[in-house]
Amino acid sequence: MDLTPPPMVDPNLPRRPVQLRALPRPDFLEAQLPEGHIGLMTDDGSLTTSKLAHTLIEQGWKVVVLSFPQSLVSQQLPLPAGVTRVTLANMSEQNLQLLLQSVITKHGPIGAFIHLHPQFTPEKPGHIFYPESEKAIVKQVFLMAKHLKTTLNNAALLAGRTSFCTVAHLDGEFGLGNQGNFSVIAAGLFGLTKSLRWEWPQVFFRAIDLNPNLDPHESAEYILAELHDSNRYIGEVGYGSQGRVTLVAKAE
Repeated sequence: MDLTPPPMVDPNLPRRPVQLRALPRPDFLEAQLPEGHIGLMTDDGSLTTSKLAHTLIEQGWKVVVLSFPQSLVSQQLPLPAGVTRVTLANMSEQNLQLLLQSVITKHGPIGAFIHLHPQFTPEKPGHIFYPESEKAIVKQVFLMAKHLKTTLNNAALLAGRTSFCTVAHLDGEFGLGNQGNFSVIAAGLFGLTKSLRWEWPQVFFRAIDLNPNLDPHESAEYILAELHDSNRYIGEVGYGSQGRVTLVAKAE
């Protein structure tokens, strides 16, 4: 048993506000899923789900789409031919674990996970709200990370690229665009993705913020571009009025 105490946090570390930094278009790394593995993606109830599934199939992926109960995401649009849909009966951890085991048994080990987060828009512009349904979905993504840890890290030992990607719709600028017409709960996905990036160093991580005004085709193309980015030093990327951006600390 390792009894080495954890490293002490330096209380004198500087704290600085963040700002947006423009990024060039990502390089496209030709990489496939590990052989025999599938891509699992969640359904946000929009056309982006089917557009992205179709785009991934064209890249040679085998795709399974996981839908949330219709009490949370009411719309389920048709999927491309060859894409299997599985639906959570409820939001319990036990049900999620059983469903993931069933997907692995029937379709193959999971080599990539993409969460497409549904859009939750306040009834009043600029009004901050915290819908319970969105809280439940974000909590479920945390549980998915817990139960996908083993399969994704095992896949990362094989040839190919193993990925964990979350896609939210704040404003394309990580909430810094002064639009305010979005729910802040989805911002928790960025914290999850960036934390796991340090804990699972062999897995490729990317948290993406897409402006809600982007059409499904654009959204799918941007997500695909990020999944194939050769730069592993970037943890989060936004696409909005300023193009492709990330967050950096302001210089003194």
